[in-house]
Amino acid sequence: MTTVETVALPQAPSRGQAALCVGLYCATAFISALLLFCLEPLFSKMVLPILGGSSSVWSVAMVVFQALLLAGYVYAWLITSYLTLKQAMLTHLLLLVAASLCLPIAIASGFAQPPSSGVSLWLIGLFVASIGLPFFAVAANAPLLQAWFARTTHADAANPYFLYRASNLGSFAVLLAYPFLIEPIWGLAAQSRLWTVGYAILCLSIAFCGVLALSMTGTARPVTVARPRIAWNDRLQWVVLGFVPSGLLVAVTAHISTDVASAPFLWIAPLALYLLTFVLAFTDKPLIRFEWLTALQPTSIAFLGLLFLWDPVLSWAVSIPGHLAGFFIAAMVCHTLVFRRRPAAENLTQFYAWLSAGGVLGGMFAALLAPQIFNTVLEYPLLVLAAFALRPDIRAASRKDWQRETIFVAVVTAALVGVFFFLNARDSAAGLRFYATAVVAIAVLLPFMARQPVRVLGFAMALFLITNAYPPGQDIIYRARSFFGVYKVLNKDGGYRLLFHGTTTHGAERIAGASPPEPLAYYFRGGALGQAVEAVRASDGAQFHRAALVGLGIGALSCYARPGEAWTFYELDPLVVKIARDRDLFRSFSTCGGSAPVVIGDARLTLRGAQPGYDLLILDAFTSDSVPVHLLTQEAFALYKSKLSPHGVIVFHISNRNLELANVVAASAAANGMVAELHPSLPGETRPFHFATEVAVVARSPQDLAGLKLGPVWHPLTPRPGVRVWSDDYSNVLAALLERLSN
Repeated sequence: MTTVETVALPQAPSRGQAALCVGLYCATAFISALLLFCLEPLFSKMVLPILGGSSSVWSVAMVVFQALLLAGYVYAWLITSYLTLKQAMLTHLLLLVAASLCLPIAIASGFAQPPSSGVSLWLIGLFVASIGLPFFAVAANAPLLQAWFARTTHADAANPYFLYRASNLGSFAVLLAYPFLIEPIWGLAAQSRLWTVGYAILCLSIAFCGVLALSMTGTARPVTVARPRIAWNDRLQWVVLGFVPSGLLVAVTAHISTDVASAPFLWIAPLALYLLTFVLAFTDKPLIRFEWLTALQPTSIAFLGLLFLWDPVLSWAVSIPGHLAGFFIAAMVCHTLVFRRRPAAENLTQFYAWLSAGGVLGGMFAALLAPQIFNTVLEYPLLVLAAFALRPDIRAASRKDWQRETIFVAVVTAALVGVFFFLNARDSAAGLRFYATAVVAIAVLLPFMARQPVRVLGFAMALFLITNAYPPGQDIIYRARSFFGVYKVLNKDGGYRLLFHGTTTHGAERIAGASPPEPLAYYFRGGALGQAVEAVRASDGAQFHRAALVGLGIGALSCYARPGEAWTFYELDPLVVKIARDRDLFRSFSTCGGSAPVVIGDARLTLRGAQPGYDLLILDAFTSDSVPVHLLTQEAFALYKSKLSPHGVIVFHISNRNLELANVVAASAAANGMVAELHPSLPGETRPFHFATEVAVVARSPQDLAGLKLGPVWHPLTPRPGVRVWSDDYSNVLAALLERLSN
């Protein structure tokens, strides 16, 4: 490619000018990335109340943000390729000014209500119309600043990639600051105003960077510049090396939040490490040598194989660091390799465009495609293997090496599998012991094969396949995956069947027994939920006219319904409805609530269309450790209140291992002029599959609450002084987390 542009004759800057240039460019790159990563959670939280808080909002948002990032990088590539330095700077400043007309950040007009169909396309349009231009403009800054710096006469102009480290440090900083500092202090409106101020500072800083770059180009003259040609093989490598760690980021987050724990803010750690790998890898003098990473990679893979086997019984303190370490090493290998394959500064913007394209494809694969083709988070081990397969020593292996090692691994694996099935047919306990011994043996020996990378790859594939396809000690009879998570149904303790959503139990039932089945888990008769249901029924003349339940599970609460009562069930995930209605899995819902209507969708959306007059409204959507915040705001409580009968009652099931939600319920109830009582989670229940349960009951008036006669364990629930009510503008999950930890 050739282009006519103004090129500077060498003219060394003064020491002060050089220091100012580096400082200003680093600060601008830092601020730009900070604003970019702050905009993502800020606007996504604005959208949640409109679309009911469905997790699809976050997934679609991620795809939109990655696509806009790619568009920004392509734009940077084009204007640096076909415009002079001065023309490119003026063009970008005009774009920044045009984008400022979209501020402050807010929902664009015409998008107040989603359509009845085509919501995903509507959501994409909402994001593009509301923040598309500002995000696009800010996204282009990282490659543009590096390209401009490369045109100066600074001593480091030939290697401007250090500015990408400053950019990722800004992303890293706001990532940590948002949930722990920004969100607890400011509401969304205040955050939007602060973002606008930051954007104005950024625009001024970009303008100063442009002026400084032009002043440091020396004596200029027009020349024809021949840019080095980039081979398609190089572009493909950039795409692949961007694809694997980006997809792995989504996959490891899904795995640890599905099969290890669903703790709040758990997504921060993988994303922080992902950004940190760019900071550490994009340097000529890395703190972690590539040889160390490749030496550690077989050990990390072996440890991951053991974690896949024993995650359900291991402590978080072991599982989560192990998975994060494996992810960090794999991402570092990929990002170190991509930095080594970086082009000269003349093609810097093209490099980032192709790298970003790989990132978009990787994110789409793990977030959107994998849930449709795998019934577990299988993309995680596959991408770990892909990161290992990209190593130079793997690519350098001869065909003879591949044939020899493939045959060796296949023979050993087949022998181990054969012995296992032989022993398992004679004695399942002996088979299980051999299985565990074989897995541990392969994992222990894997690091000692480091000089034979093809063999390591082969045994790693076998290890991951075995541990993901056959988890020992779990009698899994059904496993499925939807957009909203991974579900499994298993038999336990000889006579019980459980439904798990990730690590959370969503229902239990006797495999054989009375009909209708006896409610178990959180829903057993005499438990907190059972007491609340019966107390409301007794106060309403021994029968409900209408009742509603948000969160179906296996449908255990449907067995509390009596003839003549109209119950309606609201459930976000169609797969849960399918599981609950399958008599081969569970009998509760098909026996007790088979004819009851089930409304699919998020409660904030579906309840809007419901007719008022519910005597009982049960919200059972908080037992998962990943809490739908939008269902606990004062606006949500106002919606619930509007759907009640004159003396109707709301029951909240708020059992949660990580968050203290009682104060949140109390504050939102008080903000709507309502009163509440709480049944705390009390230990000591010894009957099989009878779980301690925390429940809050909310009524319109103290008289309605007193008429329930809930019992001595229940006590008034009032907002703690100083607790700020959650709203669609403000929530503070961190405070709820810290309060639970302090109890």
